[in-house]
Formats: sequence, C-alpha cells, structure tokens
Amino acid sequence: MRGTPVADRSTSQRVIEAVAETTDSDPTEVGPLYHVVDPEALDNLFAPTPGSGRRGGQVEFTFAGCDVVVRADGSVEVSEREAGGGAVEDDRARAGTNRDRP
Repeated sequence: MRGTPVADRSTSQRVIEAVAETTDSDPTEVGPLYHVVDPEALDNLFAPTPGSGRRGGQVEFTFAGCDVVVRADGSVEVSEREAGGGAVEDDRARAGTNRDRP
C-alpha cells in the first residue's frame, strides 16, 4: 500500500488500518502497535501544526510483518516484508533500536 492520505483519524490508527489492508487482515488482528512504537508519541509527532506544517522527515519501523514509513505530511506507506521468518522477533528487536535513532 502506498501513500495512505491524511484523514480525520490519528496517525497510529491509519498505520493499523494500512497494515491491515496490506496484509488482508482485520485491523483488530494485526497486533498491538505499542509493541514496536509508542502510538501516542507517533500521534503527537504527526499532529497538525499551525502555519506551513512540517518540511521533512519520516519515521520508519516494522510492524506485523510490514515495513512502515510515516512521512512528514502524515502519509503512511506500508509494504510487506519478504518471507523469511522471525517477523515478530524482528519487530521487537527493531523497536528497541528505533528509539535510539536521531
């Protein structure tokens, strides 16, 4: 799935919906987002800003067997990871390293 547009839903909700659509799952079945990223922090980071908005930047993480990119404009891009095992363990491992990235 590419470029889910910003809507009235929170960023974390759009991530869950985009992953569910990409994996052909129900949003309630993709697992808890908080295992890989703090949903409240994600929502706050991409909350609307006064003026001209954000100029750039993005957040990348792995969730439910998918690579997720949230861009400065709030768009969400999701792509399934190639089969090869360990998606849950990989999600947890990457979650710890993402917190340390600038």
